[in-house]
Amino acid sequence: MPAVERSRPLLGTFVNIKVGGLPAAEAHRAIDAGYEVIAQVHAAMSFHEPESEISALNRGAAREAVSVSSDTFHVVERALALSAASDGVFDITIAPQLVTWGFLPPPEGAPEPDPAATWRDIECLSGNTIRFRKPLWIDLGGIAKGFAVDSAVEKIAGNAAMQCCVNAGGDLRVSGPVSERVMLRTDRSEATVPVVEIENGSLASSSGREQTRRHNDGEVGPHIHGRARQSIGMTSFVSVIAPECITADALTKVVLALGDDAAPVLRRFGATAYLQDARGEWRVVGGAG
Repeated sequence: MPAVERSRPLLGTFVNIKVGGLPAAEAHRAIDAGYEVIAQVHAAMSFHEPESEISALNRGAAREAVSVSSDTFHVVERALALSAASDGVFDITIAPQLVTWGFLPPPEGAPEPDPAATWRDIECLSGNTIRFRKPLWIDLGGIAKGFAVDSAVEKIAGNAAMQCCVNAGGDLRVSGPVSERVMLRTDRSEATVPVVEIENGSLASSSGREQTRRHNDGEVGPHIHGRARQSIGMTSFVSVIAPECITADALTKVVLALGDDAAPVLRRFGATAYLQDARGEWRVVGGAG
């Protein structure tokens, strides 16, 4: 049976879902279910949507614990675990910097953030509630897309013969009996494009080279070193392979910030990175085995 493949705008990009090994009607139903899950993640975790759970946290969690869905709670917990593992290089409290630089809009009704606030000021409490010890703004843009991809695959997959790939603008996960070849499409014009094979795993890519903008007579980008609060990835590109896309998505920022020094963090999560530097040269960082 030929694979069924569809594409739809979601998560600020185009999300492509491909399902093989099923009759066409079943494949289309599976794809519909995948898109429904992704739309739910977007609605809950978007910084841009005033009615999202992230917006509710930014407005109220510094005053009292705010109840969120189990999905949002899980993503914040995973973000904090990645912050701890990277010693704060990955930090979801960098939203004020992104607002100042014009990459995010000011959050409606949120108190002014404390400049000293970090991931350590976020408390995940019982009953899927979250509290901030200080006024702060969080943005899950560096991890939620990976979670959405994982959630769609987990919703769709359920048949050992089924082949599934969910690709959200280069953040993807493959599930099924067959490996898939994935081209690492960077933002450079190159004669050859590296290819990796993914089997029951995930890949995420990040770079800030094409998204820079001027700020205070300098250049800034959309990816930020959580501790230093400085732009990263403005001359480099990285793809990270990991078992789950939520992990691969977040670790791309750690590699952009630390380069080869990210190897211990990558190994901790069973991940491997392919890093392209400003000269266009590639090297492998970390490694699952």
